[in-house]
Amino acid sequence: MTEIAESRRSRSLLESLADELAWREGRWAAVARIAGGSAITVVIAMVFQIPQPTYMAYIVFLISKDERNATVKSAIGGLAAVTIAVILVLGLELIDTAEPALRLPLMALTTFAAMFTARTFALGPISFLAGFVVVLLQTLVDDLRSTEALTRVTLWIWVVIFVPVAVTVAINLLFGEESATLAKRSVRKVLREWEAAAIEGTYCKYLGGWRALLLPSLAIASDRKAKSGRLNASVIRALLDALVIAESLPDPLPAAFRAGLAMSLRSCLNAVESGDTAVQSDSAKLIAPHATGADLHPSMIALRGALHKVSSAVGSATPNPETAQPRESSKRLIAADALTNPAHWQFALKTTVAVMIAYASYALLDWPGMRTAVVTCFFVALSSLGETVHKLALRLSGAIIGGLIAALCIVFVVPHLTDVGQLFLLIFIVSACAAWISTSSELLAYAGMQIAFAFFLGILQGYAPATDLTVLRDRIAGIVLGNIVITIVFSSLWPQSARSSLREALARSLRAIAEVIRRPRTSEQARLDTVQALTRAENLRTLTAFELRMLPTHEQQSRTLPTIAAIEELAGAAFVLSSESISPEEPAATAALADWAMSAADRVNRGEPVPPAPSMSASHPSASDFSSRSAQRAIEHLQREADHVATATR
Repeated sequence: MTEIAESRRSRSLLESLADELAWREGRWAAVARIAGGSAITVVIAMVFQIPQPTYMAYIVFLISKDERNATVKSAIGGLAAVTIAVILVLGLELIDTAEPALRLPLMALTTFAAMFTARTFALGPISFLAGFVVVLLQTLVDDLRSTEALTRVTLWIWVVIFVPVAVTVAINLLFGEESATLAKRSVRKVLREWEAAAIEGTYCKYLGGWRALLLPSLAIASDRKAKSGRLNASVIRALLDALVIAESLPDPLPAAFRAGLAMSLRSCLNAVESGDTAVQSDSAKLIAPHATGADLHPSMIALRGALHKVSSAVGSATPNPETAQPRESSKRLIAADALTNPAHWQFALKTTVAVMIAYASYALLDWPGMRTAVVTCFFVALSSLGETVHKLALRLSGAIIGGLIAALCIVFVVPHLTDVGQLFLLIFIVSACAAWISTSSELLAYAGMQIAFAFFLGILQGYAPATDLTVLRDRIAGIVLGNIVITIVFSSLWPQSARSSLREALARSLRAIAEVIRRPRTSEQARLDTVQALTRAENLRTLTAFELRMLPTHEQQSRTLPTIAAIEELAGAAFVLSSESISPEEPAATAALADWAMSAADRVNRGEPVPPAPSMSASHPSASDFSSRSAQRAIEHLQREADHVATATR
């Protein structure tokens, strides 16, 4: 039973890659902005002979986001970080240039501060980037014996950052997309794909991905500062509810119901595209129009009601801000657990150790071309081992592919280039290929960025055509060294498993489900919390695969975790109970279900099996109600899984 449920919701690696690399609306425009910005930046660097054209081209990839406002904020933050870093480096160079015994501890301290504040400070990205620039410039002391040359390089760094920032901001202000447009596109994409999957009967495996796609759009639609033409947040909330309710639909679905569902989704899509609900308000009734409530599963009735809310909310007046705005955690300058949670300083210390080992390795080998090892340690280090190994795999594969492309271009293409226009074309074509990958989800995007970085490292060696393959070899070797060091350090010192974070996410989802069951008519925030927790759990489940068997103790603990598919089924049943289309349940019946979910959350958080399923005795007046029994069956499914796992691991 468990294997069947998981197979219905999982996709193969090839299916995932095909979905990540598939065409989607707006992708070509995003690729053109990134590739055009990189190519223009390289031309400016070559014409004016600005140092480090490699990093200039790569910065365009780093700061480019899906929509205009996010790109501008990222660019301004990056420029502010580099300005701070240049000022700090100029001060440090006055006291530690000729004193390695002083410079090395300062490098370590800067790395620790950058990584610690990245996790605990509200402006963490700025402090992280500033610390990275400081450490990278400090490593140049070994190569530039003249203090005048070192000062010039330090001052040039600000120009190196400013040029790609200015180019990227200008391109996005002229051709970038509004956040509201991006949100509406996500809704259309989900409705269109759900319609096709409903007809084929393969919708189960895509429900989690669709919810993850809609969550950022909900924040955009709820932004009161957005333009009045934004999509109503109630539309996205209702669509998220429908996607969770679909987890509890009977399998297989009757063909007539699937056809009606597809027609209803098409009607909702037409309403979203036209912005007119005058003729679309009854669209959800297309689902089994001749069936009565007694003929339908409660989840079918609830789904029909949720889709009715989707179409009827399009074009309606702005909803009540108290219900439209997702709850935001109170913003603090410093995280509340900054000094009490040891994971913060442990993460910073592990990264510091890795950076200093990488620096010492290439310095002792007198191999300055491997400086990319330090860069790798900064950008690969993440909270858990699974996240780090995942990024490591993307960086290595991207570096190999990008390095191979650069080598082939150096041998077969660069000798035939005669002017900067041809170089522009070469950079644009390869950047476009890398940008296509980098505009995927987090599962694959970093590989595209590394393809671009490795290519730029090899092809942009100076102001003349690149002819030396040893430079490319050294830089790729540095990337490999950095990945090896960071993996060894993070798996040896205080290893933190993504499975631990997965357990916490599952516990949060169970607590939110308990709130949904306990207060079915006032559970809007609890439903949103459920969707967020399930989305994070799904992402962490993917990352746990990269830990392999490096953490055997966590591997043993993870065997007590319930599957995400089973909790999604329970969430769907809970959303059915809270649906306005379903008659209210008796408190005595729902209280037992809510208490069980809360108890299960506590036990899952401690790494223990879920408790036995609650007994729905005859003393509960609503024990015979079909909607309550759906939640009861989902809980019994969880219990059977726990018993099955316990038996298999003995």
